[in-house]
Amino acid sequence: MKKILICEDEQDTQDSLKNILERNEYEVYSAFDGKEAIDKAKEVKPELVILDIRMPKLNGLEVAGEIRKFDKAAKIIFITAFQSPQIKQETTKYNISDYIVKPVSGEDVLKAVEQALENSPKS
Repeated sequence: MKKILICEDEQDTQDSLKNILERNEYEVYSAFDGKEAIDKAKEVKPELVILDIRMPKLNGLEVAGEIRKFDKAAKIIFITAFQSPQIKQETTKYNISDYIVKPVSGEDVLKAVEQALENSPKS
């Protein structure tokens, strides 16, 4: 079962993402802030990380940078309510799989996750 870490500080969004992914047989872990996200990523070694860009303690870009220091293989999908060419450009440094603008449908998230994991080894 593929492991996915959701780093999202909005409880409703996190719950929604978690429900969608668990129904599709992914093993899902959660973090509410950037510091917790890094600790959890080191602990569970997810195949995919879904990162909100604006979070407490460390933002998603900072978290992605830290994750890349110890895990070059994990897929990263940024999810944000703030669409900006500058932020989107900034995310390209982290070898991301996708960049999704909220609000998103469950179908959109699932499609992005499946595409990101398509080239990952089966577990």
